[in-house]
Amino acid sequence: MWHMKEPSFALYARSGWHPKVDVYRCADGWLAKLELAGVAEQDIRIQVQRDSLIVEGRRRDWSVSETREPLSMEIAYDWFRRSIRLPCAIDSVDLHTEYRDGMLLIRLHDKR
Repeated sequence: MWHMKEPSFALYARSGWHPKVDVYRCADGWLAKLELAGVAEQDIRIQVQRDSLIVEGRRRDWSVSETREPLSMEIAYDWFRRSIRLPCAIDSVDLHTEYRDGMLLIRLHDKR
């Protein structure tokens, strides 16, 4: 989940896709849940910077071929980046992830 090729800022800027996220305060830290249907686990990268959780990656259209001509395209395929700002510093937390059925759960546990 951490070994994705580093894209340029321009790729994020042109992408119109920003995955939806739910954030919960828990007794022992935080839980962030992102909707990432169609994103391969190896195409996801997670970072913690001071008070922000940053999730980035890429959803690829694996069904595209030269013999298919689209009639309608509503699903966004491209690079994405979500920066989730929390009301406290999180750069010294234990981070645990679970990826299942297109949902990424990130648990941030206070070390105290």
